[in-house]
Amino acid sequence: MIFLLLLTIQLTQLQQARIMVEYAAFTAARTGIVMNGNNGGSNGFDGPMHDAAVIAVLPTFGRTDSWTHLAATWARFKADEAVLKPMGLSQVRVFVHNPVAADFSAFGQHLNGQEIDFDDVRPAAAEAALLSLQVRYLYEMKVPFANKLIQTIWLASKAGVLRNWQGSDWTSPKLGGQRGADAVAVSRGLAAGRVVPDGTPEGVRLAGLVAAGAVNRYYLPVEAFYTLRMQSNPYLKWAHP
Repeated sequence: MIFLLLLTIQLTQLQQARIMVEYAAFTAARTGIVMNGNNGGSNGFDGPMHDAAVIAVLPTFGRTDSWTHLAATWARFKADEAVLKPMGLSQVRVFVHNPVAADFSAFGQHLNGQEIDFDDVRPAAAEAALLSLQVRYLYEMKVPFANKLIQTIWLASKAGVLRNWQGSDWTSPKLGGQRGADAVAVSRGLAAGRVVPDGTPEGVRLAGLVAAGAVNRYYLPVEAFYTLRMQSNPYLKWAHP
């Protein structure tokens, strides 16, 4: 019953994080449509859309009910970000899926192909001027026992071994049956060699999640998507390749 209670608390917090990420996707898109789709280059973690998404999810990270608390939480967020980057991870990433670079040569000829008129009335141009993005938040689970178990189940599913969790004892799930290997250790080891594709070619490096778990920091990617019509001309330099 204690384990079930811990899992329920952690899953409830994950649901809150999912809702906050949906709001973060909206705020990132709302920022991008008035700032020419500025995503800070191609990395997705240093532009105004990224900063808007970070501010939106900060309540899941710490107190934000005053300017003092907001500044302290932001500073702690940046400190954790500095720790994660050497592991190939970033707590918040913003990926632009539209506009795409190929459309600029077709609809931006009069602007030297570097931007598209956001108010172009041609149907195809209107579609090209939509801002569609994806926000990914590496949410840190902090409920003891539940955090490692939920992350390991997710890692096992990505490593393709979750179906082999067919046994268990008082210490751990087992692979293949009651006498099988420790499913947690095997699953985390296999996941360390995989990359889960998402909005960018490098994807989520599971080795980074496993490495963070080794120091008792358990993260799970939470994603949301949003689309809004541009209210400023999208620029080619910030478009999806």
